[in-house]
Amino acid sequence: MRLTPAALFGPVHLPGPVPSQVKISPDGKSASYLRPADDNRERLELWLLALASGKTRRLPTAIAEQASGATTDAEMTDAERAERERRRQFSHGIAAYAWHPVRGEILFAANGAAFLLQVADGVVRQATPPHTRQSGIRYSAQGNFVSYVRAGDLYYTNTASGAETRVTHDGGGTVTNGLPEFIAQEEMGRFEGHWWSPDERTIAFARVDAAPITQTNRHEIGPDGIEVVAQRYPFAGSANAEVRLGIVNLASGEVDWLSWALAEDDYLARVQFAPDGSLYVQAQSRDHKRLAVRQFKYGQWRDVVTETEAKWVNLGDRLTFLKDGRLLWITEQSGLPQIDVYDREGRALPLRTGVTRINRVLGATTKHVWVSGYRDLPTHQHLYRIALGDNHCERLTESDNSDAWYEGAVNADKGVVVAIRSDAKTPCVLQALDESGSRDLLKVAIDVHHPYFPFLEAHSEPIVPPLRHRSDDRDVHIHYRITKPAQLIAGRRYPVVVHVYGGPGVQRVRHDFAPLALQLFAQAGFGVFELDNRGSANRDRRFEEAIYGCLGHVEVEDQLAGVKMLRELPWVDPERIGIFGHSYGGYMVLKCLANGIGFAAGVAVAPVTDWRLYDTHYTERYLCTPQQNPQGYAKSAVLPGAAGIQVPLLLMHGMADDNVLFTHSLKLIKALQDAGRPFELMTYPGAKHALQEPSVAIHRYNAILDFFRRTLQASP
Repeated sequence: MRLTPAALFGPVHLPGPVPSQVKISPDGKSASYLRPADDNRERLELWLLALASGKTRRLPTAIAEQASGATTDAEMTDAERAERERRRQFSHGIAAYAWHPVRGEILFAANGAAFLLQVADGVVRQATPPHTRQSGIRYSAQGNFVSYVRAGDLYYTNTASGAETRVTHDGGGTVTNGLPEFIAQEEMGRFEGHWWSPDERTIAFARVDAAPITQTNRHEIGPDGIEVVAQRYPFAGSANAEVRLGIVNLASGEVDWLSWALAEDDYLARVQFAPDGSLYVQAQSRDHKRLAVRQFKYGQWRDVVTETEAKWVNLGDRLTFLKDGRLLWITEQSGLPQIDVYDREGRALPLRTGVTRINRVLGATTKHVWVSGYRDLPTHQHLYRIALGDNHCERLTESDNSDAWYEGAVNADKGVVVAIRSDAKTPCVLQALDESGSRDLLKVAIDVHHPYFPFLEAHSEPIVPPLRHRSDDRDVHIHYRITKPAQLIAGRRYPVVVHVYGGPGVQRVRHDFAPLALQLFAQAGFGVFELDNRGSANRDRRFEEAIYGCLGHVEVEDQLAGVKMLRELPWVDPERIGIFGHSYGGYMVLKCLANGIGFAAGVAVAPVTDWRLYDTHYTERYLCTPQQNPQGYAKSAVLPGAAGIQVPLLLMHGMADDNVLFTHSLKLIKALQDAGRPFELMTYPGAKHALQEPSVAIHRYNAILDFFRRTLQASP
């Protein structure tokens, strides 16, 4: 049976019941996770896995699921819709959850409400007032309260008595309290806007006022008409929202407003309370060249760590506290992320372990730290335990060069580690890791019971070939992945679709279970080629910073070098190579096509065409402001080169996109028309940037396949 868009985006989740948001219980005896329902890929269910026996059970959350089933987009608040879009979270049911810090209790969010689940007896009760909708739901530090934001103001509820307390009173209009601003969610990876102190006596919260951002009118074109949306979008080079940081004393209600920034236009990148109750802030300069970790204690600020770079400093969850007062800081000063240990006097001791790149700290005690990263190739990720005494590093997962990708969940206090393993053949395996090695707990394998099994006969397994070098720079290694046509006949040549993203912060080529969307092309008679060009993530600074000052140039060079190699493969028809991408990938499609060589057709979905129309935080990291780097913006834009697009082009865009605004495509349409260039256009009324609604996804991929069949003349 051949895979179709209707099957891939239909009600059954074809990758199977793959766990997400895996967490370890406080007692270290269980792992919890979310997984798609068997009959509805868009409804997430909460499951529990006993680590000793491997037995699983679905936790009873019916009261929330019944409520969430009635949710429509129109019923959500603006804050809910914004967070959903920023997180690229398009399922319903259980949206997020957290374990109580001590007890066997789980807080989960569904349908704009917070619920508390007693794991032992399955009792569920609502923790927020009925007939209200909240966002930013979270536990307090000791689990005695649940806090949330409603209508722009911060509230909390006592979990024992149910009594609700309102913290702020000025929310509404351009002001929100306790939630992150647009660019914090979209670009900084910060989805928190309020933070509880360890003793639960105070809450630090962000007060965001979008008034400094010029209001513009965005036209959301839906099936029932055009809605004019007054939007405050922080275009590159323009003003950002005003972000204040306050600490409210819950007993008195008084707010102490903190002077957290080193410069007036700093970004509030991260906020954390340390175990001793002091507050830590990461202040990022607007030009991204400085990131300062600042401690607020006894009413005074102390600068703990300051990193500076000539181009930019990467953000991330880089700060971890140890219970003895030491700090772990992931530093990139050497060019690759490593860990420095700061003692209580602020002295740094490098923790050098032989792990080439440390991506994330999964957990830590005063004796050990658990991390994910790699030693040899960025296409593999493994889990390691490092001794803080002698720097001894122990790989917990299989061989560094084994063709697999690992994520992890750790309960450091109990020494419990669960690995989430993926490879080219297996969507997911949960493994318990201990002194004796690994033990499979839960395996999502494609067997006769798996929903993808009927399509397995036509499946083409993606291949990540051995390392290759760029022809014009022997020091730069480029990784790629190839998915051959499902029915490959010796002696015949086939069309290929280059599936591109190419932008910073993203890595496509990994030894994991590749997205099944690739199979839509492979099983329709196309090969698929993916390449992580310079500027992509999970490499060293030199590799990532090659794009600084001008976008869409070295990325295109690398993609064209890949196509040159691709043309030499005996099964590839060099005259029938197309290219397809979404968002930055759509931008890359247009830049590659404007280059004038290498491609016979292209599909650009929601592309950036003019970087002056994208947001401050992302764009200025790579291009500075338009005022500082006008030539860089001009060279990075698509529109001046639109006349060079002389092959068939399909342009797609959601008509309610609030991230890459529909204006980007409108400007391209005008430029192509002025240049007399033909193109095809498909718009989606009411759809935003991700275009993930089932009907939209099915229609979109059917249109893309039809376009490439016509332009590249493929047949299954």
